[in-house]
Amino acid sequence: MAKSNTTPTKFNFFSLRFEPYAHLKSEYTSKKILLEVFGYLRELRKEGKGHLIDRNENRAENTPRELFMVGTKILPNQRKILCTMALLRKGRQPKLKPVDKFKLLPIDQIGDIAEETHFFIDFSTHTIVVCAEYNYHGPRVSDLEFYLRNVSRDKLSLSKQTDVAIHFDSTIDKTINELRNVLHIDIKLKPRNIAQMDNDIKGNYFLGMNNIGNMLKPQFLRVESYFQTPGKNDSKIQLNTDANNMMFDLLGVFKKRPKNIGCFEDFVVKYENKDGEDAVFNLLKGKKELVVEIDLKKITLQKMYELVKLDFNDFVLNL
Repeated sequence: MAKSNTTPTKFNFFSLRFEPYAHLKSEYTSKKILLEVFGYLRELRKEGKGHLIDRNENRAENTPRELFMVGTKILPNQRKILCTMALLRKGRQPKLKPVDKFKLLPIDQIGDIAEETHFFIDFSTHTIVVCAEYNYHGPRVSDLEFYLRNVSRDKLSLSKQTDVAIHFDSTIDKTINELRNVLHIDIKLKPRNIAQMDNDIKGNYFLGMNNIGNMLKPQFLRVESYFQTPGKNDSKIQLNTDANNMMFDLLGVFKKRPKNIGCFEDFVVKYENKDGEDAVFNLLKGKKELVVEIDLKKITLQKMYELVKLDFNDFVLNL
């Protein structure tokens, strides 16, 4: 059997949000800022230039982490942006082994070694969604966020902050084990479904919504609770003990008595995990990692997008 030239390549999904400056909030949405950023990068490329930044510029103790956008492509009809980011490898340089010899040759005379990662960005819905190739040696989604924030803030003066969160393939057990601090809760349900909940969770958490439903008789009720300033990353943010306890309680109920899950139209929690990373738990729609067989020596940005396109579209449609 001939040896396959393909490699299983993983893709993960993220939500991306720009926080515009206060005086621009009425004019600029996240999507508009996103398009302005990539419009700026496209104009630079037309001039034969690029935007290179060092993520570790102000960290003298760290190796430079220089990033630049190699290529971008906007698909207006599909409301997608395809892009490739490069990370220049500093420090110890790899060497080249000739095919027919057992020795290593230096290759740093040509230039710096660069690692590439491909990103696909969907802006067709209310949420900007990023499908990111996982390349251990290349740029990560945190690099993409830093890069886009640098352009939107320092070059275009549009956004003071960005916010990115990974969509895990979260089981209830996994979320219980990794949840450290609740940051944002988004709950949507039909008033009539509150009566179907078990009495303990209905009485402890949803009586207020039930009263509003009885008085106003809306089709749906939605509650969003923020436990940090949107767009602000504060490493000293206090633990939200009451919200955390509520979430542990509800997750325990959902695990032991899953019939309560059907009472909700949406139940999404953004939280900080024990590694200090932002994560998203969606009670109703678990997010799965996408794995695609790819010939990494021959793949192009467009061809890689075609391989993930259908799964990416399905993911966005089911958010």
